[in-house]
Amino acid sequence: MKRLVLLFALLASTVAFSQKGKAKTKASPTPKNIILTKVDNISAEVITEKSGKRVVLFVKNDKQVDTLEVKKLDKADFKPVNFTIKSYTTQGKKFYYVNWKEEVKVDTKLKKENGVVTEDQLWDTANKTLLLGNTQKSSQVKETIFLDANKTASHDVEKKRNEGFEFALNADGSFILKSKTQSSTYAYNATADRYEIKSSPKAAAPSKKRR
Repeated sequence: MKRLVLLFALLASTVAFSQKGKAKTKASPTPKNIILTKVDNISAEVITEKSGKRVVLFVKNDKQVDTLEVKKLDKADFKPVNFTIKSYTTQGKKFYYVNWKEEVKVDTKLKKENGVVTEDQLWDTANKTLLLGNTQKSSQVKETIFLDANKTASHDVEKKRNEGFEFALNADGSFILKSKTQSSTYAYNATADRYEIKSSPKAAAPSKKRR
């Protein structure tokens, strides 16, 4: 009889312990979206999914919400500077210009870099189409260069580095992509429903010295 009472007591304590364990177990909260900016019916947000983080545009229409991917984030920490969206009109159509900057810093024994990456995108949100995606990087770099194989002698080299094209949106909805060696203007072609190159002036030839 004592053994039977003891068995019931053990079963009761086991059930109570398991219930307490279940009560303490809570589902992990769903990460909240980070809102970067809003304009008109568009909200730019950082969303977290099983596959990682993304920057997206949520475009609210009459019957649905479209999700347009702006950028997949390789880094968990995304801190854009001056993330903006503004509308513009060209050839009777309304588009949106998305722009932001990211600071880049590298600090090692052999290299120090301070840079800025600028992202420019043009969106036709009505047709869920990315019309242009442009990335440009400018940085100030200081590197230690070794003068021999044994790395006994070295000197520091400082230089400015530019990668990609500088972007400029004109008042009429055309845009310019410019580098040190070339400059091209693109205009929207309503028939083709895309931007096409309008002009690409050649770099001026160096003037000949007079003898």
